[in-house]
Parts: sequence; C-alpha cells; structure tokens
Amino acid sequence: MKKTKLSKPQTQYKEAKEHFEKVNEAFQNKLATVQLLGVVNQEKLEELIEQTGLHTALNELGAAEKVLLEWSHQEIQNEKDYLQNKDAVDRMYAFIDQDPNIKAKLIQAAMKIY
Repeated sequence: MKKTKLSKPQTQYKEAKEHFEKVNEAFQNKLATVQLLGVVNQEKLEELIEQTGLHTALNELGAAEKVLLEWSHQEIQNEKDYLQNKDAVDRMYAFIDQDPNIKAKLIQAAMKIY
C-alpha cells in the first residue's frame, strides 16, 4: 500500500526539491544560450544565478533537507532497528554533511517514513 499523505517536513522538502529542479533547468537553459552567444565569465554566471533565483532555491532546498533530516531522526527514535544500532545511526546523522552519499540515502529513507 502506497502512502498518500506526507508529513509537513516531507512536503516542504518535496516542494523545495521540485522548485530547485525547475529553477536549475531555467538556469541551465539561459547558460546554454549565453554560451552560444559568447564567452561565459564569472560576472555573467552571477547575473544568471541572480536572474533565475538559483542561489535562493538552493538555500531553500538545503533548509528543507535539514528540517527533513532532523524530523526523520526524531521519528525513528522508537524503531527497533534504530534502538539496536543507535550509535551507528546517530553517528551517520552527526556527520551527515561530510558524506553526500549518506546524506542522500538518509533523505531517501526519510521520504519513505510512514
């Protein structure tokens, strides 16, 4: 049975990710156009990032990831698997920003809670 209702942190993450992907696509399209017309420099990149809102979307996605991961860590506190592996799991959460692969796996797992 597939769950249909997401928690607030899951919904916020999903919306932030979708928004980031949309903004990033717009940025990539504008960048491709600029590349066709000439040389891309730092100033032009910054202008495109500002125009598309890419930096803001990335910040919003990062904030949503943080809330989602904090929420998921709280949600699993009473799970049998967590209790049996508490130290290892807590270590993963503590060092989440040092390993993008672990972070991605924990985000995927967090989106499957409930």
